Amino acid sequence: MERISKGARLTLAAVALALLAASSLPGPRGVDAQSQQAIVSWNLVGSIKPEVAKSLNYDPTAKTVTTVSGAVVDVGAYLDRPFQCSGRVCANLSSAALDQGHLDMSDVSAKVLLWSPKLINVTAGREYDPRTKDWVSVVATCRELFQYEKRMASFFIRSSFHDSMAVDVSQCPGPNCGGAEASLLLSIEEMARPENAYDDFSLLAARAAKKIASFFDISVADTLAVCAAVAPEVLSKGRIKILTGSGPGVLRVGRLDSMMPSSPGNLPNTSVNLHEFAKFFKDRGMSEAEATALMGSHALIDTQACYNGRKINDYCNPATSDCTDVRMFRWENHYYKDICSPTLTITPIAPDELDPAETPILGMTQPEFDAEAKQEMCKFTSNEGRAMAMNNLAQVRRGNRSEAVVPPEPVVVTWTNKNCRAGSAYGINVTEQCPHAHLWFYTTTDAYLGQACQGVGSTPEAVGVRAAARSYINDQAAWDDTYRAAYIKMVSIFANWAPLADDSNPYYINGGECHSGSHLEAACAQATPGLATPDTKLLYSGEYSVLDATLGGSCGTCAQGICPLADQCGLCINYFNNRLVYLTTARNPLVTEANCCGCSTLIRSMTYNVSSDMVVSSTFVARWPDVVPTTQPAQPIPADLGGLVPDRGLDTTPFNDNLAPVLKVLNGSFPTPPLAPAGDLATICPAADGVYRVRGFPSSFHRWVPFQQPYANPPRAQIAASYAKPGTNLTVDAYEIDIYTAAKDIGCPAGKPTWVLTYNGSVPGPSFRVLKGRQTLVRFNNRLTPANLTGTPFTEFHPCEGGRSGRPISVHLHGSASLAPYDGWAEDTTCGAETKDYYYPNWRGGFGWYHDHQLDITSENAYFGLSGLYTTVDRAAEGGCGQPWNLDNIPEWDMQFKDAVLDSNCQLYYDRAGPHRNNLYGDINFVNGIPWPTVTMEPRWQRFRWLVSSVARPYKLRLVNGATGADVSGSICRVIGGEAGLRRAPVDFPAAGLFMGVAERYEVVCDFSSSVLSKNWNTNTLVTLYLVNTPDDRRMKDVPFFCNSHLVMKINVRCGMNSCPNKPPAFQPPAPGATVVTPIDRVLNQTDIDRALAMVSNKQCTRTFRFGRRHGHWVINGESWHTARIAAADVSHNTWEVWCLETGGGWFHPIHIHLVDFFVLARNWDTKQVHEYERNIGKDLVQLDPSAHIALLVRFGAHRGEYMFHCHNLMHEDFEMMRSLHVMPTPGSRTAGTALPMQSDQTIVTNLNYVYDLYADPVYPAAGPKPTSSLTPLRTPGAATAAALAMPIDRAIHRIYYPYGSTNITSGAGAKLADPVANPWLVPICKPQTAAP
Repeated sequence: MERISKGARLTLAAVALALLAASSLPGPRGVDAQSQQAIVSWNLVGSIKPEVAKSLNYDPTAKTVTTVSGAVVDVGAYLDRPFQCSGRVCANLSSAALDQGHLDMSDVSAKVLLWSPKLINVTAGREYDPRTKDWVSVVATCRELFQYEKRMASFFIRSSFHDSMAVDVSQCPGPNCGGAEASLLLSIEEMARPENAYDDFSLLAARAAKKIASFFDISVADTLAVCAAVAPEVLSKGRIKILTGSGPGVLRVGRLDSMMPSSPGNLPNTSVNLHEFAKFFKDRGMSEAEATALMGSHALIDTQACYNGRKINDYCNPATSDCTDVRMFRWENHYYKDICSPTLTITPIAPDELDPAETPILGMTQPEFDAEAKQEMCKFTSNEGRAMAMNNLAQVRRGNRSEAVVPPEPVVVTWTNKNCRAGSAYGINVTEQCPHAHLWFYTTTDAYLGQACQGVGSTPEAVGVRAAARSYINDQAAWDDTYRAAYIKMVSIFANWAPLADDSNPYYINGGECHSGSHLEAACAQATPGLATPDTKLLYSGEYSVLDATLGGSCGTCAQGICPLADQCGLCINYFNNRLVYLTTARNPLVTEANCCGCSTLIRSMTYNVSSDMVVSSTFVARWPDVVPTTQPAQPIPADLGGLVPDRGLDTTPFNDNLAPVLKVLNGSFPTPPLAPAGDLATICPAADGVYRVRGFPSSFHRWVPFQQPYANPPRAQIAASYAKPGTNLTVDAYEIDIYTAAKDIGCPAGKPTWVLTYNGSVPGPSFRVLKGRQTLVRFNNRLTPANLTGTPFTEFHPCEGGRSGRPISVHLHGSASLAPYDGWAEDTTCGAETKDYYYPNWRGGFGWYHDHQLDITSENAYFGLSGLYTTVDRAAEGGCGQPWNLDNIPEWDMQFKDAVLDSNCQLYYDRAGPHRNNLYGDINFVNGIPWPTVTMEPRWQRFRWLVSSVARPYKLRLVNGATGADVSGSICRVIGGEAGLRRAPVDFPAAGLFMGVAERYEVVCDFSSSVLSKNWNTNTLVTLYLVNTPDDRRMKDVPFFCNSHLVMKINVRCGMNSCPNKPPAFQPPAPGATVVTPIDRVLNQTDIDRALAMVSNKQCTRTFRFGRRHGHWVINGESWHTARIAAADVSHNTWEVWCLETGGGWFHPIHIHLVDFFVLARNWDTKQVHEYERNIGKDLVQLDPSAHIALLVRFGAHRGEYMFHCHNLMHEDFEMMRSLHVMPTPGSRTAGTALPMQSDQTIVTNLNYVYDLYADPVYPAAGPKPTSSLTPLRTPGAATAAALAMPIDRAIHRIYYPYGSTNITSGAGAKLADPVANPWLVPICKPQTAAP
């Protein structure tokens, strides 16, 4: 047949390009019917041979086909498409049929377009013969696909294991077969590209599998098996090869398809235990070693997302880095290193345990969305995949698409770094692996295997898995080899075979088989695309072969199509290389048989396009090698057009702080409890010992009786040494605290002692009472060495393993604007036998507390005892400036409230892998370490400092009359202060209860002489009050109240034995409208406050942080400490910002911001919803209620550096709900009005920078821990003690508060810093100070 001229071919190419430019994106390019008619010159439908039509079940008269499910489908228009596309490459098949002489075009096109699944009940399945297929081309296509989009590799592997890919073949053959159109072209880009901008990945992968199957006329099941065999090769960069391409066949093919994905059962589900796992594989003839090797493919599990795996916080950011080689794309044995690294626990979830719901994508804020998008983008290596992921997320965020629901697991897997270095006993390189990742990425079954590897279990199955997993840890080749053999066995065991390839006639491939004939690709003659070289043209023409009688001049046929003879391509290459011209011209080293010859359907990196005389890059497979398609420019997937993101609903339920419910008084002389509990008495107050549960949380084993022990104050911290700088009024008082374990009697009914962690042997730790204006040095000696931990319930923990040892600690002091190295940074670790000195400025009066803040185990260390009170006073009698409202003369009671639960052995119970994984609620309320104490107080004004030091439980405190159950606190008490010291003016105590989140503090005064309690006080008068914790279903959502959870302490108000107080000092409230200037008022003026309120009225925030839960983990704006520690990198020094805090779901979080004081401006954008007791008072902690929003005015200063903020529910904090802020010079920021004089004076700025440049780093080495043995105790006089005491003054590390006495401050700078107009942080010291005795 006559060929079309070159000019005509160029004209057709131009028409094709014009049509492509007009086609829609993305997906296969459509061509309208009118355009098709303009091109048609070969009738594709009319040329289908009758025998081919019959084999395809195609009716040429009706132009219909019957699908495997029995539906009759019109396919006339589908088949009669002369113009076919795959991605952005298209070819005119009608032209090719005429121009290239491919008169079988119609038949081949029909076979591809009407591909039928290889089902046993249809002709395609019964006649499926794998011996006739181009397996080398299938392998090459899969290889190219996986290199383009690596996630496809892991997806195909997982699918091959159990034929689970959702390829719907029920509508095959036909245009809707498998959800993907077929084509005689197959481009890699198209297989990795969604057909519309909102496809999901599983659909994309399924379509890719179907396209490969239909192009090469193989089963989808074989496609999965063969491609999954190629995947490890790609992801290991060629290290492991299952299909070698030569030699004996290794992988059996000829699998039949399923109508739909196979039903469950081809693999055990993801939560079977070790015995079930091993039995499943053993029943199918596979050993524990083989089964364990197959599970190693979970190294590719995509829950790892951006994790690089080189260290615990090594996460890739696709916005700034190339994330195409993150751990989920690396075929390596990190899976075994992970699962074998201690410590794994698997805990069944009880039916009554409540796990918090995930923060939905719907309505996410932009930072949350960015965090979610980062994880999704890390799962793809192609731009198309990432664009699709972003579009899907955008739709879910707006509510246009539902978020996938992950079914709950029956167990919870917890993976911690406790004893991580124990893995060295079985091959773990603990130097590299410890600490391991902070998140468990894998399935429950993987955890069971991990436990076996770690030594759990002695059954044959456990022993077999243990031996295998441990051998794979350090022997990559052993895993590769075992996996290769196990994979081949597995995909054969699970297969159903076609009749022509059944057990009587099996067929095995090595991946190098080609049955369509070979082709000589002339483009091999040049190294890069571009204008064809003379060698390329000559190689394509075949004219050199006419000189060789053995070839008969047919090398042109071999280059332009399929070689007539099987070995002809190699002969052509040899003759080309040996032609006479090379006697004078150098040979082309690129022209080799290996480089130039290949299967006719093999994908090639370059192709010679004779029409344009160009060599072009090619990422497509063509049915005929000489059909070179036209290509249009790449077009990105259209981004989501956006739209309104719905607001999350806020809980604006009205509240009344003055509404005080009356508690029911129970009958009996001393009932337990005396007041009705918050629940059914018969259910939550059993008489017998034993554990009962409330809302999924266990009670203590023993029945404790309240009010059996007297109230007591913790011991007072004692000054070890003191220093006064001569010629100044500056002092430093030193204290020394030892941290060690102790077994103490805390009142357990069984009479056994309870193991605790202590500061100086007490729980809570010693109470500090320091004078404002006197700096302190507190030395913490960590005695939690391995020797001292032996025989206790406490263990070593990272990073105190290896070169360092013991149990780590870090100490944070609430209420102190400490320099960064002394703030208790979570990773500023002091290990056993180490000591760290902390320096505190004590720049204002206030009610603080100190507690452990060690990363990952804060909740444990604090729960087991490491906390204590730290009060900074300003009483005149103690050398201070005096306090307003006659407070100097009112008795003080400092109290910390905490709940706990004890087991049958009287030990504090904390199961963070079980019921306490998200919250810890106990049934025993402790006050200063005493369960439900009883105290006697005189009928006079009393001053209380209240701290909630529990791990998770909030308190809503009020005083009720024991005789009536009626509230009295609303009548006799006033709230006078909080975390940052005194209020501007007292406010009424809320009769409904003073709500206090974890770590929140309030100061309260109460008139116990009030007539509300008794109208006639005398020595016989006794009024019993109960301090109670009031349930609040809204603010304490799902918090359990056990039998005595509502009781806190008993207060007997009575006169002394001989007389009542005679006119005792009374609280003297200010006149209406009168206020005192608080420390925060000195650094934040009303103008700034009004500007901040104006921002809130317009719903404007400087920064917004949403505290939520994603992928089973607590997060802030979707990120955590290890994934993206710094959340606010550009907070300006000496400025103020409006921070907006939101909950990401129906939970509550007590939020603590280090370094700063802040004001609560609004709740749920409404200033009226701020509780009066939290309004206009400096705070460092605020309760974020369920489904709520809070606006805070945060004053930054006086220091710079990196500081933490986090949820103070210590389980949430330990599980990553903690991030950091970085205070630094930020040009263009909003300077606080009170700081303007300071910031405008370069002398002051330069002088302060001296300190900040040194102390901005929270792990500043000079301030870090030191071996205890290298230090002299502070009680020992000498040069070392003197130097430690003098350092903060001599170096003036707190110069913004105390600008005197240092050689580091020039007289000019000192004078300016000492000017209260210029420096609002200046500390007034009213009386001469001397060294403490």
